[in-house]
This record gives sequence, C-alpha cells and structure tokens, in this order.
Amino acid sequence: MGKARILAVDDQRYFRELTEGLLGDAGYDVQTATSGEEALHLLERDDFDIVLTDLVMPGIDGCELVRRIKERRPEQDVIMVTGVVDVKTAVDAMKQGAVDYILKPFDRDALVDSVDRILKQRRLRDEHARLMEENLEFMGVLSLLERAVGLFGTLAVDPLAERLVEGLCFETRAQTGVLWVADRFGGRTLRLVGARGLVRVDGEPETVEFDDFVSAWCPGLEAGRSIVAALPEDANAREALYVPIRAGDVTIGIARLADKLDDGAFSDSDRAMAEKVCEFGAIALQNAMRFRALERRSLRDPVTRAYTREFFEDAVRNEIQKSQRFGHRFSILRIEPEDLEKGSRPDPETDAWRADEERLETARLISGALRSTDLLAESDDGAFLVLLPQTDALGAGILAQRVRTAMTSSPDAGAGLTGRCATVTHPVDGSQLEALLRALDERVAASRSSLLGAHPDLRACPTPDSLMDRLLELATSEAVETEGQILRFVLEDVVRRPGDRGILILSPGSRWLPDVLETLYEIRGRETRTEIVLLGDVAGQEDASRLTCIAKSSLDVRRPFLVYYGEGPAYAMVGSAAPPATTARIFQTGDRDLVEHLAFELQRELGILISVRGGD
Repeated sequence: MGKARILAVDDQRYFRELTEGLLGDAGYDVQTATSGEEALHLLERDDFDIVLTDLVMPGIDGCELVRRIKERRPEQDVIMVTGVVDVKTAVDAMKQGAVDYILKPFDRDALVDSVDRILKQRRLRDEHARLMEENLEFMGVLSLLERAVGLFGTLAVDPLAERLVEGLCFETRAQTGVLWVADRFGGRTLRLVGARGLVRVDGEPETVEFDDFVSAWCPGLEAGRSIVAALPEDANAREALYVPIRAGDVTIGIARLADKLDDGAFSDSDRAMAEKVCEFGAIALQNAMRFRALERRSLRDPVTRAYTREFFEDAVRNEIQKSQRFGHRFSILRIEPEDLEKGSRPDPETDAWRADEERLETARLISGALRSTDLLAESDDGAFLVLLPQTDALGAGILAQRVRTAMTSSPDAGAGLTGRCATVTHPVDGSQLEALLRALDERVAASRSSLLGAHPDLRACPTPDSLMDRLLELATSEAVETEGQILRFVLEDVVRRPGDRGILILSPGSRWLPDVLETLYEIRGRETRTEIVLLGDVAGQEDASRLTCIAKSSLDVRRPFLVYYGEGPAYAMVGSAAPPATTARIFQTGDRDLVEHLAFELQRELGILISVRGGD
C-alpha cells in the first residue's frame, strides 16, 4: 500500500515546514499550500487522503475552505488547526464537515495520532463499503434471477417484451427503453413490441430490417454483446446502450436503453446486468415464438386456414394493449356472405363437400384483398372476422371495398360469395373487446336495414352521377335555409374533430357556393386530418390546408352534393337542380353503408388517392 497523501494549508511558513517535517518523518507524503485558493487549485488536479488546514488565513479562511471542499468532494477528510481562543470557531467548522481539530502549538504525537485515527477510520469505512458492495452485488444477482424467472411466466410475445423492457430499465436505471423483436425466429425484420419511460413511440420505426438497424445506429453490435452509441438524430448527442437478444447465433431482438438516472453514463456493471437479463429474455422469447407458431397452426380451421374465433379475440385483446400503449388505432371488419342471412348455406352434415368448397373460396377471396399484417378468422356463425392493425375507420372502409370488389368480381360470385361488410374502430367505437363486438353487431344490424339492401338497384348504378339521380327520387322537401345550415355544420365538423381522418367531397354548384366559401374562410388555418375535395370553379381556395380543388370533373354539375365519410358520423346530401323557392328538394342520409359506397364510388370516379393508413 502506498503512502497516505496529506495536503497541509497554512499562510505561515514556519507551520507549513513544521507540519511537513513531522508528518514526513512519520512516513506520510506531504504537500503544502500557502492559501485556501492554492489548496483548491491543487485539489482540482490531484487527490489527497487528508487536508490539514489552518483556521485563520487571509482570503479564504479555514471555515470557508472546508465548506468549498465539501461542496466538491463530500467524502474528503479535513482536519482543522486552530489556536485556543478560536476553539468555538473550529467547532463550527466541524459542523460544516471537518472531522477533527488540533490546537496550536501542537506536538508530533498529537498531530500523528489525529492523522492515524482518521486514516484508520477511512480504511474501515472503505472496507465496509466494499463488503456492502459485494453483498449488494450478490443480492442483486439473486434479485435478477428471481425477476428473470418471471419472464417465463408468459408465452405471449408482446406482454413478455413489456416485462423484458421493464427489467432492463430497472437493472440499468435507464429511464427509457425500447425493444424490437423479429417477426419470426430467424427473421431479419424487427418489429417494435415494447417501450417504456420517456420515449416518443411515434418517433420510433415500427419495423426495421436488422442489417439497416445495425449499420445506421450501432455498428459493431452484431459482433458484440452490447454497445454504447449515440441516439439516432439526437441534437444533444446523448448515448444509448444497445443490447442484442440472441438465441444461440440467431439475433431475435434488440433493446435500446437511454436516459440513465442522474444523467450518468452506462457503466460496465450496467452492461453486464443488461446482457444477463437479455440472456434470460432470449430463452423466454424463443419459447414464446415457438408457442405462437404452434398455437397458430393448431388454432386454424383445417379447411379455410382462417383462425378460430377464440384466437381472434385473444389477438384483439393484445391489439388493444398495443393501441393503448403506442396510440395506434385499429379496426375490425366483419364479412357476412349474403346467403348467411338467407339461410341458404349448404348444410355441413348433408352437403359437407359443397360447404367446405364455398368456405374455402370465400376465405381465399378475402385473403387476397387483405394485407400481410391483417388477421383473418372465421366465426361459428359462418361470418368472417378480420383484425386490421394500425387502421382507422377510413382505412377500414378502403379494405372493406377491396373485399367487396374481390368477392363480386369472382366468377363464383353468384354462388353466394357476395356479402355485406361492417367495420368498427378502436378506440372510437369502443375501448374493450366486448364494446367493440357490440358496436360491430349494431353496425351489422344497421347494414341489414341499409337503403342499399332495400334498393338493390342503388349499388347497381354504373356511375356516381346515375346513383345521385336515383337518390334524388327519394328526396324530401325541406326549408330552403336547411341546405346552408347543413353545409356549415358538416364543414365545421371536420375541424371539430382534428384528430379524426376522413374525406369530404363537395360539389357546391352556384346555389351552395356562397355558404361553402364563407365557411371555408372561417375555418381557414384550423387543423384537420379530413381531406376536403371541392369540385367546380373555386379559384383562390387552392392554398387552403387539406383542400383539393378540381375545376373540371366527369361528374354532372346539374345538382350540388356533399359526401362526408370517416371516423365521425357518415353523412351525404344531394340537392336538386331546380332553383328553390321557399322549399328545396334534398336527399340526406346518415346511412353509413350508403355513404361509404357513395364516397368510394366518387373517389374512384375522380381518381382521388386515399391511403389505408393515414401516415402512408
């Protein structure tokens, strides 16, 4: 063990030399300073076991020096040297952190005994801290093992990912944790499945290729057990700890930890604990992936390969948790073959072959219209259910239209393969599974009583123009001012719902144009996610937010119309071509099926592009 280092501070040369000589003869390494200022400079550059300082000095006196030393180094031991008349002041200095005081004039024994006693106490304190650290490390390992066992308590990937992120943040004291996991064992596409703390989930990629992830964010991770690298696109250049989750040589996930408490850096101990947690996490995730693959194989219908109703409901509950955590919306689509309601489906007992053929063909057509991320299930009543992740009401409507088109365009459409569709969206139509299914039943019932069912010729109209002509035959007489009131209400509704995505197609003609322009001016600059498509000569409106103006279109301009479809109430209004007197003939409806059909017929006619997901 090396010599203990002492810093002696005194403005009088005699006492500096005396202290240096006495302690030097006792085997200590002594350095002196002539003032408090010089002592502080030395302490910035070097470490000392004990600081021995005179109380009365010009400039920074002993009390002030003790206070400043303790501010910078709370564990620093300081001995105060003072005269008899200044004992009370020395005691006050001890209250600020000095551990002992010596009276002048002092002899060798008093000085050396004080230093030896303090150094012995320091060695005992250091030994106690070391033993405590070892005990804490041992207890930490036991605690880690106990928490790691908890990872094996679930076989569902997403809840397991949440537990894993929570454990990693706990062990490393990180305030932010994000976890991406492979979509399948051995897959190179990673999906965001877990997040905790101060992370902005909408700023993180939902899916990322493993090679792109490593090359862009943490080069070298593939070869290492963990790596510290800068957070992506962080102006403050904060560092993050990246830890791979490996099952053998296969990387099945990557965790990113950041924002360590007290703004500290991730230590070697943090990295070791995170790596150990990820070792257990890799085993648990691999088991969950295997179970999921087995579960999916066993929970599929052997004919259609669609999932069972039980699996579908579990998937929806899982999607609810993800939606609440990440702020995504999702939808459920129900498809009913038309012969389901008519009771004309083949009897599975007497005509099993034909029943299976129709179920298989229906499932094939529906699957062909869906995305790879959508989950198709078959209900016990013969209807099909589809989980549409990260899809709002407008996107669900687009997918429903794709399914209808696929089924009606099939050569076998006449054999009962056409059907009705109904959709609901979380959390707009319900926040829990039971509420969503009730809302879906209500939508199905409303679809059965839709005008499209009562008047089949409406869906058969070849163009939106002929469809609106047909709707005018169902018009009623209303007060002339009603049209303007409805226009204002609908246009203002799109900004009353700034977070809801929708589409509003409006052909005002000369009759509605003044009310439309006035209302557009009033709502100019207000945020909305609804696309407003305005038909006709409306020069000067092209720069309005979310507004598309089409001066010329293939639609007949004889009569004005309005169609509004999205996450809010669906609505359509068609006016007559004849100028009104005191009353006007208008057709108006909140029939969601009819409005959806009309909106997408207009969208196709006008060539308007609408994405399934609002961010696409």
